[in-house]
Amino acid sequence: MNEGFQLRELPASTTIIVWMIDLDRPLKPEIDLDNILSIEERNRAGRFHFPRDSYRYRHCRAMLRLGLAGYLRKAPEKIELTTNAQGKPCLAEASALHFNVSHSGGMGVIAFTTAGEVGIDVEAMHRDVEALDIASAHFTPKEAALIAKAPTPQEQASIFLRFWTRKEALLKAVGCGLLRGLDEADVSSGPLDQVSLSGEADDNGKQRWRIRDLELTGEFAGAVAAPAGNWSVVQMPVRYKEAVRAYNEIDPVL
Repeated sequence: MNEGFQLRELPASTTIIVWMIDLDRPLKPEIDLDNILSIEERNRAGRFHFPRDSYRYRHCRAMLRLGLAGYLRKAPEKIELTTNAQGKPCLAEASALHFNVSHSGGMGVIAFTTAGEVGIDVEAMHRDVEALDIASAHFTPKEAALIAKAPTPQEQASIFLRFWTRKEALLKAVGCGLLRGLDEADVSSGPLDQVSLSGEADDNGKQRWRIRDLELTGEFAGAVAAPAGNWSVVQMPVRYKEAVRAYNEIDPVL
């Protein structure tokens, strides 16, 4: 449990707060997540074929709204979200707070920061992937070669997903997601403090990004990316009731 965390102040520009959420944790029967979700979110949840996937989505979006509500001093159901021109979710109103969300299987991760645009990704390690085929077609030659050198399919998949989450976090931070190519940045070696996408302006015009791997169990790989700078990542497991408690310390309505 994480009873000590608070939502009273925005994260510092030198910190990226990452909530780690067990999306399969059952909530009390009287909790209705739909009460704080938007109509669009409720409609999307209703389109999932399997109830478990619908629950995970609703759980993750409710946690996002609680976090944003605490930092922005607004009721969670009144947080207005939109997307940028490339489809990246963002706040409808101008704010120093940036966020990004990812979930895979029963793991959800949410990044909050004032360091600038942020991207986060998590993938389940046990997921079946055609690591060599995808890497050969879409990764840089160096990345594909490193994956091919791994002695077992399991190790190949592990390296592949490590690279994939770094790339996905970077592209989400940039704001374009997979609209840009996976081979536009090599993420095979550290410390990944000054990464830029190929095909941009000259060196003076390129945005530089920093990427950090998340510290997760062996079942998941994850990474977070934000503008290059001296920021650090603070990971914390957070449950729904803890997020509600932290929000109620500001505005006791839930």
